[in-house]
Amino acid sequence: MELLAAAKQGTYSLRIFRWMQQYGSMILLRIFTRPMVMVAKPQLIESILTEGQTKGIFTRSPSFYHAYKDVFGVHIGNQVGEAWKWRRQTAAPAFRASRFTQKFDLIRQGCQQVITQLQSSAQTGKEVQVDPLFVDLTMNIIAYFFLGVTFDKTSNFAGEPSFDANRLYAALALLEKHVLLQTAGRSRWFKFLPTSEGREYRQAQDYLQQNLKPRVAMALQVARASEAESPSVSSSFRDSMLVQFAKNPQHDQDSLMAETRAFIFAGHDTTAHTMSFAVGELGLNPGVFQAAQQAVDQAWEKEGELNLSTLKHLDYIEAVVKETLRLHPVATGIPLVTTQETELDGVKMPKNVSVEPFFWAAGQDPEMFPKPEEFRPERWLQKETDQQPLPLLFGFSRGSHFCVGAPLALLEATVMLSLLLRHFNWELVNGRDSLEDVNQYLTVFPRDRMPIRLVSRSESIA
Repeated sequence: MELLAAAKQGTYSLRIFRWMQQYGSMILLRIFTRPMVMVAKPQLIESILTEGQTKGIFTRSPSFYHAYKDVFGVHIGNQVGEAWKWRRQTAAPAFRASRFTQKFDLIRQGCQQVITQLQSSAQTGKEVQVDPLFVDLTMNIIAYFFLGVTFDKTSNFAGEPSFDANRLYAALALLEKHVLLQTAGRSRWFKFLPTSEGREYRQAQDYLQQNLKPRVAMALQVARASEAESPSVSSSFRDSMLVQFAKNPQHDQDSLMAETRAFIFAGHDTTAHTMSFAVGELGLNPGVFQAAQQAVDQAWEKEGELNLSTLKHLDYIEAVVKETLRLHPVATGIPLVTTQETELDGVKMPKNVSVEPFFWAAGQDPEMFPKPEEFRPERWLQKETDQQPLPLLFGFSRGSHFCVGAPLALLEATVMLSLLLRHFNWELVNGRDSLEDVNQYLTVFPRDRMPIRLVSRSESIA
């Protein structure tokens, strides 16, 4: 009941994190009658996610993924075995890093639009919440790659629904919350009751259906029609991931709808909230801020602008992103279940026991991350020694289920943070509270949406 109450308050993962700080790196919880083992030892997590999943000792937890499937439909994120494999093979080519670097100018354009919005706030001295701006940015970018929706919202085909990033985010966020509530033990039937919550759930599902179904139907037509019979659509839609996915004959209308919702959800707020937490950590750590700003300025001086060539000089900014993922993993864990009797750190685990590698607490491990409470991007740039192994990054999971969207997320975050550091100095309005007082739908985000005050650097860098 305590975890369900925490889920309602948006503190589900925070509650688990606090318990693990208090009781240790492997604890047993109960969600009503269901036992769940939380694991926070980095090397043990690495073994579970790589060798353990490869050998089939661990698989995705039915309790979590049934909730995920119940709300979002059957998609890559809640399937196992062959049903997962063919979906992964369909998605992987569309998410190659080269696809995103080829569109670097478009990503930079989207980030520059955020800078333009922030410049007016800097001129007036008004505080601005950056998290909603980042959500809008990442939603527009994933909409371009997955749906072919351009930044200027030019119509892709006759009858295409209008695209509203804010409404789409609100609908997906509401569904995320229902997944979390069901995971925490609430009955799936609550969302169907004739209450305001039930009505909001139906409205969110209806909006997603009305907005995405025509796009999916058109993608199937484009993908499966002969060249002579192919419908008239824009080049951005024809080149979209959605059309590429639709070329797989195993996809139908329902599976492609579920896949679309899943990839748009996974492809926007995770990156947006990570950028918000990075802004917060930079604002609280002046030494890191200065080093990051210096790295950006030096890269600019070498290349004259922010371009693909500049990226090779921005390892420190990517390290800032990785250090943010260590301290503030917005996807806090991976719910799994044992498929056979096994042993974890000397403890025997029966078959069908829920086991969750919990990344949030793992990031605080002092052996893997010396002085774990400190925000130190340098730890991701150090070479391995006998005394100190290379740190493990769990923010994108590990092993065969490693996040296919990681290249896009790292590119977006590196470009956006580099532009922010080039153009502004800032301070946090609410200080450390912005990092510690979090909310959660399914992903974790700053409850106050990270308000900051900006000062333009335009004169000093002119």
